[in-house]
Amino acid sequence: MYSFSGFTRSGIKCALFILCLLASFAAIAATPKVPADKVLTEQELFKVLQGATDPALAQALQLHQKGGKKNREKAVQQLAAYFRQKAAERYYFNWQHFEERLSDYLARFPEQAAAHPVNAASHMDLYPAKTVWKLPFKNLKGEDVSAYAVRHLSRQHKAPDMALSHYITGNEKYINYFTEQVASLNAAFNAGKVETLEDGNGTYEAFRGGNRMLNWLFAHHAFLASEHYSDEEQLLLIRTFLQHAAFLYRDNQQFKYGNHQTKGMTALAMIAMLYPEVEESKVWYAHAMKLLGEHLAKEINPDGFQFERTVHYHIGDIDNYFMVYQLAQRNNMPVDAAWSESLQWMFTALSAIAFPNKNAPVLQDDTDEPWATQNEIGEAMLLGYLLFDDPAYGYFASDAISSTYYWLTSREQLKSLQNIERQKPAFTSTALPETGYYVMREGWNPNDMYMIISTGVSKQKPDHQHGDILGVQAYAFGVPLLPNYQVRYSLPDLELFKNSWVKNVALADSIPQGQQYAGNSGGSGFGKFAVLPKATVQVWQPSEKHDLFIGTHNGYDKQQISYTRKVIYLKDDFWIVKDSFQSPTEHRYQQVWQGNYSLEDAPVLARANFGDATGLDILQLEPIERTTLGGNNGKNRVVYQTKPAKDYTFLTVLRPYKGFSNRIEATAKELGDWQLFASNYTSKTTSIKAAHVLARGEEFLLFSCQSINIVGQILTLDTPQDLKLNVEGGTLQISSLSADEVILTASGKAQKKYTLPPAGTLKVDFATASVR
Repeated sequence: MYSFSGFTRSGIKCALFILCLLASFAAIAATPKVPADKVLTEQELFKVLQGATDPALAQALQLHQKGGKKNREKAVQQLAAYFRQKAAERYYFNWQHFEERLSDYLARFPEQAAAHPVNAASHMDLYPAKTVWKLPFKNLKGEDVSAYAVRHLSRQHKAPDMALSHYITGNEKYINYFTEQVASLNAAFNAGKVETLEDGNGTYEAFRGGNRMLNWLFAHHAFLASEHYSDEEQLLLIRTFLQHAAFLYRDNQQFKYGNHQTKGMTALAMIAMLYPEVEESKVWYAHAMKLLGEHLAKEINPDGFQFERTVHYHIGDIDNYFMVYQLAQRNNMPVDAAWSESLQWMFTALSAIAFPNKNAPVLQDDTDEPWATQNEIGEAMLLGYLLFDDPAYGYFASDAISSTYYWLTSREQLKSLQNIERQKPAFTSTALPETGYYVMREGWNPNDMYMIISTGVSKQKPDHQHGDILGVQAYAFGVPLLPNYQVRYSLPDLELFKNSWVKNVALADSIPQGQQYAGNSGGSGFGKFAVLPKATVQVWQPSEKHDLFIGTHNGYDKQQISYTRKVIYLKDDFWIVKDSFQSPTEHRYQQVWQGNYSLEDAPVLARANFGDATGLDILQLEPIERTTLGGNNGKNRVVYQTKPAKDYTFLTVLRPYKGFSNRIEATAKELGDWQLFASNYTSKTTSIKAAHVLARGEEFLLFSCQSINIVGQILTLDTPQDLKLNVEGGTLQISSLSADEVILTASGKAQKKYTLPPAGTLKVDFATASVR
């Protein structure tokens, strides 16, 4: 006998609540789990749904439990109808309005009517519907399927093309092929005849499995509008989705850096939202959102850029988070507030690096268009505008939604894009210091000058990094003048295009920065460098009239060579790049610039000229031994090389021009408005001792300056340094262009010394002979 006399009313309520909760947990525990190691049978699908309380679903489950052919057929029919209705409410688009959406889609993108069947055929002509999923095997053309190809087979990129082709052509073959291929993968998985992670090409690896789910989810929801998509086929896909979710959940318990896990968790979150009737969906969703939150926290740098430092992977992550965020909003699912803030920073970071023409430079492993010199970001920025309604994102956004994102947006969102607000960014030169990109910018006119300097290497996952540490890219007059190039993993030139000979860098002894290159274990063509230099940014100082960047890297420490790159941007005019090498022993040093150059005035001058008479002049102010041209796959370069020397400094003017009359002559003493002096400078009021002087009125740029004498005021430097001078009335402003302290001694009896901090400024008042 138990006595309840000691319980209060609230205590009884609490006890009853706990008993109910335990009963609930017991019911959940009694519900069969979705297995990760096998695909559910039809009968098992009904069992994992047995805890459902929806009347329509419960009726279908009861019918199936009764047994018998007729009950089973009716149960399948009712279950498929139930999930069709839920799919209309839960997915990005309502399949019940599919014909209307497809008509609008083809009106917006008429070229897709022909493209989708062609894309679908490119897959269907290579593999039978019931294909093999484990190497080695041959495709329908009798060719050996490579590791690269089997990975793309696993991703099922052409499934959306098949779905849309079914409606464009009215041909039922696309549904039949699609569902047979799904069934063939399930059979292969159950039989253990798929690529494993140990093979290096795992069919169910998070990235490949995640991509496959996103593509199959779209195809499934599109096919729901077709009378040819049978109830059994619909349940086949649902069984497949659930097994993939269980697998992705089981094999991704711990955080792993990289977009592979992010893609898998995107798929897991989506399946969990679309099938909440399955008890594990609550756990799947919570886990997926937790891991995705970790990826946002650990892989989106504080400056907003994705940690792998590529535009391709940055936008890829935007895709992932956008898809989850959109579907969560549609289904009223909880999303942490940190998502919104981190996602917003990702769009801001894209705008920070954008060219004046609203495209982006090629950074590291960008792979969309091999050898292309720009990245299109308008589609991604349109997503930012959709989510945050920010005119600053609208400035970069495409005029309309692309075919890629059309199916991820609601009809209401599509209407909102009819009048996009656009606001030009207020910033000019800026930096993403944690990611390691520094941008020198004139403005936002498409013809304005722009340069980006790359300093970083991803600490956690440097796989996608190139040999371009302290490399630059330059843009002016609508053209990438000093470009970088996109790559593709399957191309034999990947290692070359990832390394320094196709970058805008300086080298020692022809040794590229990237060392110990190795391909991945799966043999898909992807490769990475085990060794890359580490950069140190010493100075970043943007200002109204000039920007200054100074950095070093340790890439030649083994050769006992120290290296520094200095970039000075004289706003609206040109850049000066100073590459300094120092060593106790002799070496040959190289400077590499990308582009198609002619060498009529070599070695002093190299010129690139584009179709509209826009061009780039590269002028060397120090002696060069040899200038050579080289190139690969139509992407060319000019290489400057020195004689053997312990120490050497390249002092290089990069001057864009537009029009024949604005070019530099090799013997010219003028650079636009600036006069060029190869040694000391003397005028009536001014005497300057320096290796090189550029003068424009009362403005001077001095390299290796030793002393300054202006109207009798003499300043002597302890060691030669680079300076910028401005004379305004009776005041001389001195700006250091050095990462070191500059010591100046003023003339006079006291010979007072003044210390100019790195990149610092001081003023000399002529009237009082004082320095401040």
